[in-house]
Amino acid sequence: MRRSGLDGFTRLVVAAVVGGAVLVGAASVKESAASELLLQDHPLVGSLWQTDGSRRVGEDALIAAALESDWILLGESHDNPDHHRLQARVVAELGARGRRPALVWEMAGPAQAETLAAARLDAVAGLGAALNWEERGWYAWSLYQPIAEAALTHGMKMYPGNPSPETTQAVARGEALSPAQRKRLDWERDYDGEQRTDLMALLAASHCNALPEPALEAMSDVQRLRDSWMAASLREADEGSGAILIAGAQHVREDRGVPWRLGDAVLSLALVEVEEGKVSAEDYAAFDPRMFDFVWFTAKVEQEDHCARFFQKSGG
Repeated sequence: MRRSGLDGFTRLVVAAVVGGAVLVGAASVKESAASELLLQDHPLVGSLWQTDGSRRVGEDALIAAALESDWILLGESHDNPDHHRLQARVVAELGARGRRPALVWEMAGPAQAETLAAARLDAVAGLGAALNWEERGWYAWSLYQPIAEAALTHGMKMYPGNPSPETTQAVARGEALSPAQRKRLDWERDYDGEQRTDLMALLAASHCNALPEPALEAMSDVQRLRDSWMAASLREADEGSGAILIAGAQHVREDRGVPWRLGDAVLSLALVEVEEGKVSAEDYAAFDPRMFDFVWFTAKVEQEDHCARFFQKSGG
């Protein structure tokens, strides 16, 4: 069914959702990605934890678990260069130990499939331009390039994981998917009430509690679409060695993200920025075995208070 009653502001939000970036203050966050990371001397920076049993572990434990998993989901903050460096390290370690999973990108859609398939290691610096990476709203390709280099060095094929903008816009407007798409995405499997409520609350808070209910509903539908599409893309990319997903951390949550749709043999890693005053792993919401298998703490990218900026501009 077509969602009705979208006012002008909500339609603007729905259009912005397609890009996958933070809606409020996105420009200021993009500019900050090149800044020096903060809290580098925080006691948790660099520490890796297995949430089941609340155990601090070494990198070998993560790689060993990944080698035993079909699906290896590496959840990031898009603007943090340390997150991409660590993702590249995991990809390289798996390759060095003889594993050849496919690599699936949240940051690419069907229009980028051929370019990813044709990517070469000797031309990886120009791959971002060929993919229109930054023009489509993602952070600088230079942040992500080490991941592609690691994959191509070890002969891993690369695939897109996101739906097209047209499909995303249609779902955001409340339009029905085709029967073939519904089957591919297992679309009948919807969030339960608790999952939907939790997601709506997260979306509201991350957008300064400034969005109307129809916009939040559209955004939750888009989140469901993306998670379903990424899960289907991982399955389709698997040629016997499984697949790795590079995506935002919210997509790799086991309680309602991509892992929830994949089932067994999943490893989920959340790369988490430390915060001032939170010096215990248990202080972080991500440190929950229902959400992630491993949490790796990193320094923090400096960000403007985008809510304050938004309300100042809007006169709120």
